[in-house]
Amino acid sequence: MDVLMIAHFIDGGERSNNRFSALAGVLARHGAAVELVTSSFHHRAKEHRDPSAPGSSLYATTYVPEPAYQANVSVRRLLSHRALGRSLADYLRKRRVPDVVYCAVPSLEVAAAAVDYARRCGVRLILDVQDLWPEAFEMVLRPPWAARRALTPLRHRADRIYRAADAVVTVSETYSRRVSAARGDDAAVSTVYLGTDLRRFDAYPAKRPPEAGFCELAYIGTLGHSYDLPAVFGALRTLRGEGHRMRLHVMGSGPFEERWRRDTDDLRDEVVFHGRLDYSEMVSRLRGCDIAVNPIVAGSAGSIINKVGDYAAAGLPVVNTQECEEYRSLLTSYAAGINCDSTPAAIASALAGLASDRRLRERGQGSRRLAEERFDRGVTYERLSELVLHAS
Repeated sequence: MDVLMIAHFIDGGERSNNRFSALAGVLARHGAAVELVTSSFHHRAKEHRDPSAPGSSLYATTYVPEPAYQANVSVRRLLSHRALGRSLADYLRKRRVPDVVYCAVPSLEVAAAAVDYARRCGVRLILDVQDLWPEAFEMVLRPPWAARRALTPLRHRADRIYRAADAVVTVSETYSRRVSAARGDDAAVSTVYLGTDLRRFDAYPAKRPPEAGFCELAYIGTLGHSYDLPAVFGALRTLRGEGHRMRLHVMGSGPFEERWRRDTDDLRDEVVFHGRLDYSEMVSRLRGCDIAVNPIVAGSAGSIINKVGDYAAAGLPVVNTQECEEYRSLLTSYAAGINCDSTPAAIASALAGLASDRRLRERGQGSRRLAEERFDRGVTYERLSELVLHAS
C-alpha cells in the first residue's frame, strides 16, 4: 500500500517525538510504502533543514521548498506558507498517485493543496487536525473583535477543508467537536491523543539533579506566546519568600527565551534553562523531577498538547492553568494534578499544596495511569494505523 503523508511542521532525528514520524514508522512496519512530505524550513529552529542528513530507514522523507520567516505571527509567515502550498502542488503533480493521502492540519495552505490533489486524483483523504486555525491566532492579535472579523475568511476556508476529507482525526475531543460542527456530522471524525510511546519513554533512566534539597519542577515545550512562564516565575519568587525551596527546569526554546532568561536574573537558584534537548535527555531530566507545570495563557485555543502526555508518562502530578475543560477533567478524574488560574498567587498556592501533600505519590500514580489508559502510542497509534491502512 502506498501511503502519502503530508505534514507541514515536523521535528526530525533523535530530538523528535513527532506524531507523523511515529505513525509513518508504524505504517511501514505493517508493510506500507510510506513517503512523508514536509517543509524544507524547520519552524521551531527557524532555519532550513539539511537535506543530506540521514532520515528514517523505515520510510522516505521528502522536503518541499519553503521560504524562511522569523516571526510566528507575521505577513512573511503567511507568504511563506503560500509559497509552500504552491511548491507542494507542483510536487504532487509529478508524483505517482498513492492509495491514500494522510495530511496534517495546519497549515491551511498545505491542507488545501492536499484536498485539491486528492479530489483531482480520486484518492481517499484523511486529515489529522493538530491545531485550530485561525482560532489559534485570535489570542495574540489585538483587539480580539477585530482579529475575529479579519480572520473570518480563514475560518470559512478551514471549514471547507474539514468538509472535503473522507475522514478526520483530531488530537482532542474538543477539536473533534469543532470539526464535526463544520462537517455537519461526526460519523467520520475520531480522536487520537498525541500521546507518548511508553515503551520508548521508559527506556530512558531518570536523571536527578545533583544538588539536593529542592522540590524539582519541570516545564517542557516552546517558550512563546501561548505559555505563561512569567506567572510561574512570579510564583517561585513568592514561594522563596515563604521559605520553600523549589527549582524549575525549563526544557525547550522559542522566541521569548532570551527575554525570560533576563527576567529571571534574580532567580538563579530557582530557574534552570536547559535549552532544546534531544528527546532522550529531556525524558531523563523530566523523570528526575517531582512536579510538572502546564502554564497556558488565558484564552488559548490549545487542547491536549504534546507535553501533557510526557508529564503523564513520567508519573508527575501537574499544576495546570490551561482552560481546556477536556484536560482539566482528565486531571481531576485521574487525581493527577491541580487546576488553577494563571496567576503567580494561584500557581504558588497549588505548588505549595502539592509539595506538602501526603498523597503526592498517589497523584503521581494517577498521572501514570492516565498515560497508560489514554496516551500510550503503542496502543492508540496501532488503531490509527488501521484507519489508514483500511482507507483505500
